[in-house]
Amino acid sequence: MMSKLLLLLCFLFFLSFSQLFSSSFSFSNSTKLCPHHQAIALLHFKQSFSIDNSSSWYCDYYDVTFYPKTESWKKGSDCCSWDGVTCDWVTGHVIELDLSCSWLFGTIHSNTTLFHLPHLQRLNLAFNNFRGSSISAGFGRFSSLTHLNLCDSEFSGPISPEISHLSNLVSLDLSWNIDTEFAPHGFDSLVQNLTKLQKLHLGGCSKIKSPFMSLRIIDLAYNDFEGDLPEMYLRSLKSTMNVDEGNVTRKYMGDIIIKIP
Repeated sequence: MMSKLLLLLCFLFFLSFSQLFSSSFSFSNSTKLCPHHQAIALLHFKQSFSIDNSSSWYCDYYDVTFYPKTESWKKGSDCCSWDGVTCDWVTGHVIELDLSCSWLFGTIHSNTTLFHLPHLQRLNLAFNNFRGSSISAGFGRFSSLTHLNLCDSEFSGPISPEISHLSNLVSLDLSWNIDTEFAPHGFDSLVQNLTKLQKLHLGGCSKIKSPFMSLRIIDLAYNDFEGDLPEMYLRSLKSTMNVDEGNVTRKYMGDIIIKIP
């Protein structure tokens, strides 16, 4: 008798647990992760561009897949399922936006709804054509941003000093936007404030000047540096700079680098 009672209790417990699990699963599936206002912000951002495959032709040169990612962005669907969009699985906030090589052609205005995504941690807009858009103060609003890539996307003009407010950045790529330039003291602010920065790409930015225009001698030996120092900031040197990088000593003389085993 006791064993039958125990079996009945176990069955009732299993039945109630199954119902609870089923209702919880149904509830989680019926809710959309993407917050409505963030989906609207993305759709408005999409509408500010036309699609032109020539805007991302360089991706083909590098054998990188390029296609109009925003074509999958449809009103009424969960934005977390859209191409190039990644959401936080707990909060649903949009935390990554990768629109590199997306055929985007148009202007990023200072009041763009892109800046209505405050939880972004990674933003990649590389290899599009933004038609001389400026790297405006709005980019400085992404306080959680760790990776920003604006490579070769036809930005021009002064780089807003607010970019130095992105104190969590570990990677910044502004390369091959040939008509961009830092505002006065902008590069100094960048170096002073972005203390977590590990990668900085400024290649091909011909208007960005060396901050070392008056410097003639610098000694950074015995500091265990790794990797190469950016040559573009060493071209004004008229004397030799010795730098220890790992187990190799390099002598810099303007553009010339001499490795000394």
